[in-house]
Amino acid sequence: MEFKIGDYVVHPQYGVGQVVKMDERQFEPGTKLRYYEILIPGSTVWVPMDLSTSGLRRLTVQSEIAHCRKILEARPLPLTEDVRFRQSSLAARLRQGTIRAQCEVVRDLYAHGEHRSLNGTIGLLYKAARDVLCQEWAAVEGVTLAEATREIDLLLEKSRHALKESGNQSL
Repeated sequence: MEFKIGDYVVHPQYGVGQVVKMDERQFEPGTKLRYYEILIPGSTVWVPMDLSTSGLRRLTVQSEIAHCRKILEARPLPLTEDVRFRQSSLAARLRQGTIRAQCEVVRDLYAHGEHRSLNGTIGLLYKAARDVLCQEWAAVEGVTLAEATREIDLLLEKSRHALKESGNQSL
C-alpha cells in the first residue's frame, strides 16, 4: 500500500496524521531509506515507506464504524494471567493494523481494568490504543475528539455490563 502527499493515515502508536512529504533519510549511519513524513498534531513522525512492520494504514471507512460499535459493546474476551504473554499477545493484535483489532484490544483491556489495575506497560498500551481509536473515530465520524471519546466510553460500559450480566466477572 502506498500513500500520497495529503493522505490521512493512522499510526498505531501516534494516531491520526497526514502525509506531508516523502523523502530519503539517514537515521542510522550508512543506511538511507525512503520515509513518509507524517504530520500528527503536536509532532512529526517519520515512517519507513516499507510498511511491512510500521502498521501505518489509511483511515477506516465510515461504514466500518458500525461494526466497531458492535465490537466495543460485545462481551470482552478474557486475557491470560501471564503478564509477558498477555502484553505480547495484545501488541501482536494491534500490529494487525486494523481498527477492528484496535477496538478488540481496547474493549478487552477496559474490562480487564475492572478487576486489576492497568498500570505499567499494560496501562500505557491501553492508553495509547484508546487514544488512537478515539482520534480515528473522531476523524472518520466528523465529530470532536470529546464526542468520539464519550461514545466509545458508553459502548465500553455496555460491554462491561454484558460481562456482569453473564455472571462471569473474571477477566
